[in-house]
This record gives sequence, structure tokens and C-alpha cells, in this order.
Amino acid sequence: MTVAAVDVAAGSDGHRDWAPPVLCHFTGLGGDLALAWDVHAPADLEPAPPTESEAVLRLAARLGSTVLHPAEGVRPSACWAATPEGTGTRARVLDGETGGDNTGGDNTGGDNTGGHTSGHTSGHTGGEARPVLRADAAEEPVRRLPLSGAERIPEVRQDG
Repeated sequence: MTVAAVDVAAGSDGHRDWAPPVLCHFTGLGGDLALAWDVHAPADLEPAPPTESEAVLRLAARLGSTVLHPAEGVRPSACWAATPEGTGTRARVLDGETGGDNTGGDNTGGDNTGGHTSGHTSGHTGGEARPVLRADAAEEPVRRLPLSGAERIPEVRQDG
């Protein structure tokens, strides 16, 4: 995969090159997370992209940050948290109010997989008003997320 095969555009950026096979879109967030990423890649991309879980673990390691990605199921709050140390645990992320500056790290990133996926990275990157996401819980301690510790997330068992 070459750089020319990927186009990355900011949320407010109306300039997009639609020709590359991989399209990435990111939006700045407030709260506990810095960025939300959407990655679109064709299913027949060569070389084949890693699975979403593998891509997110690689990205977390490369960034030295925690990267969240959606868990399967119907709950939009259900996520997996991938850590730079190579571990993953279930997490819950809730919508907060739209807001500006919140404390946090300085990390950016996203995930890169086949099809359409979304990801979030921990930290904060700016001061303008933006959607706010709050890391509410994780089943294992997660560095760089402002959680008081680990707790059981009951809905994980209900989701199957």
C-alpha cells in the first residue's frame, strides 16, 4: 500500500480526492477522546488489510496510545479498547455534551481495516466546540483513559 492509495480528509475539509481505494475521514472530539476516524476500503484490496482488531492493536502500539473501536452488537456505547501494550478489553463510551477544552493526552490516530470501520483515540487536540465522548468504564485498567479503575460491564454479557 502506498501513500497515494490513501486519501485522508478532516471533518470540515471539503477537498477530497475520491480516486484512491482507501478513504479516511477524521473529526476532532472533546472529552476523553481526541479524534473519531472512519476508514473505507474495498473488500478486494490487495494486499488484504488486517482484521479490525489487529489493525487497532497495531495502531495503538505505533501511537503509544489507547485506541477504541466499536464492538459488535446494537449498543453504540459498546467498544473494545486496544492498548499500546498489545492488550484489548471491553469499554463503554458515552456521549457527553458538545463542548470545548477538556484535559487529556495529545494523541491522534484511527484504525485501518477492510470495509467501513470507525475508531477513536484517547486524548484531546484542540479548543473549538466539538462532539464530546466520555470513557465511562472498562473491564480492565486502561492507561490514558480517565477511569477510576476496572469494573464489570454487565451489558457485555447480554450482547453475547
